[in-house]
Amino acid sequence: MTNQNLIKYSLPGLMLITFLLGLLTFLQKMTIRWDSGDNSYCYLILPLFIYLCWEKKDSFRFGEFTWNIWGLFPVVMSILLIFAGELGSIETFVYIGLWGCIIGTMVTIYGTRLFQLWFPLLILVFIIPLPPFINRMMTFHLKLAASSLSVAMLRLVGISVLQDGNIIDLGIAQLQVVDACSGLRYLMPLILMALLFGYFYCQWWWQNAILLIAVIPLSIVVNGMRIILTGMLHVWGKPELAEDFFHDFSGWIVFMLAGAILFGSSILLRRMGNRLKKVEGIRSTVEAKSLNSGERKVIGGQEEQRGRNTAPNDLNAPKPSNPLKKSLTITAVLCLLFLGSGYSLKRLPSAANLPARTSFETFPMEIGNWQAKRNYLSQEILENLWSDDYLNATYINGDRSHAINLLIPFYEYQGTRHTAHAPQSCMLGGGWALISSKERFVTTDDGTRFPIMASMWEKGETRVLGSYFFFQRGRTITSPWMNKYWLMVDAFTRQRTDGALVRAEMPIPSHQSAEDSYRMLEGFLGLVYEILPEYVPI
Repeated sequence: MTNQNLIKYSLPGLMLITFLLGLLTFLQKMTIRWDSGDNSYCYLILPLFIYLCWEKKDSFRFGEFTWNIWGLFPVVMSILLIFAGELGSIETFVYIGLWGCIIGTMVTIYGTRLFQLWFPLLILVFIIPLPPFINRMMTFHLKLAASSLSVAMLRLVGISVLQDGNIIDLGIAQLQVVDACSGLRYLMPLILMALLFGYFYCQWWWQNAILLIAVIPLSIVVNGMRIILTGMLHVWGKPELAEDFFHDFSGWIVFMLAGAILFGSSILLRRMGNRLKKVEGIRSTVEAKSLNSGERKVIGGQEEQRGRNTAPNDLNAPKPSNPLKKSLTITAVLCLLFLGSGYSLKRLPSAANLPARTSFETFPMEIGNWQAKRNYLSQEILENLWSDDYLNATYINGDRSHAINLLIPFYEYQGTRHTAHAPQSCMLGGGWALISSKERFVTTDDGTRFPIMASMWEKGETRVLGSYFFFQRGRTITSPWMNKYWLMVDAFTRQRTDGALVRAEMPIPSHQSAEDSYRMLEGFLGLVYEILPEYVPI
């Protein structure tokens, strides 16, 4: 191998090394998301992608490089998306940006030939975990669908059962269809299976469409079967068989069953497609025989002459000028983009410009006629909260008729996996049902007016008023999306991303109306708002 070829083949490796070094932090964050139960299928995507590319090694010729400078454009756009995602704490933007960097680099190396790898690149999209809000929405609806199906089937076999949302009451026991049993863990892997089976076994678009459409009902049905089995084991007096290892093993069994059903469906659709092809082949043969043999000879002669006239002329073919110089330049630009963006992203979200503040350790435990007892969060909750300082206290009014839990996590800087987030997902995860939610305005004693997001939650016979607002660098924000927007703006214009979330919950006494409880909660928040700037800099 000549020195020129050695340099040529080492350039893609250099791109890969700088990509890993520059963006390693964000790749690690992505694998943390993969570790969650609903996204564990993501670990299979890279091996699948490599295998699908290896299948095309003879036709694609991976060792032949094109060096298309236009591939730098998607790389630059993807890096900007990573910046927006990191500074605005939108993880999905970061992961889409990582995927875009891979695609842009491959476009740079192979140019438009990359279209031949459209299916492996489609499978590579699955390295991006589902956005949290889509995850929550799909989980909620799939839980209800699986619960309703399993209740109907249990009644069909003669078991008396009641349903309250995702709670299944068997009389002797209650089953809660939690997130792990929502069907979402089956949905994404089954979509992946449907795409793979369609790619290898089906040739018509409608065959692939049928497989994909079947995935949602199939994931609900197989998960419903798992819940039915769990319910029947409780009725038969064997609840221990529905827990721990047996619970996970049953999940694996029903998933394999769903995969077998998809595989069988793809084989059946393939046979249907083969029959259609035979019919089309017979029709084409009949049409071909109707052609005049003399006309076919004339056509053949014309094609032969056209082939001779259009033979390639190697002497006149344009040759690239100094391709090694071009490839070295493109590689240098890409390496600088990866290393420079990684370095900048590590420096931007920092606490270097954080103004002086007072620790929450000195936050008053007496506000107006409210007396407080300080609470401390467990290490597990703190790891999920990501805060640098926090206040957690329960305030009780003078006649002890009302209690308000106040939680204020503070962040010296914010980025992905180190940011304030709206509390709805925490409440939904705790089994609370959202009754109402709307923005309200609170007026302090000095006339300052600020917004809060107020909501009512219910679990059983207990009702709770919840409220929150983001207090970020002097702004009071209720929209999570506007909060992310101002995080990005302030990161560049003020070099600050510090801020806090103010969250308060108050149980509604049975003798009090919701509106009276709202007024009491808002009065308390008005008092908190007046002293907040000392602990959360503006």
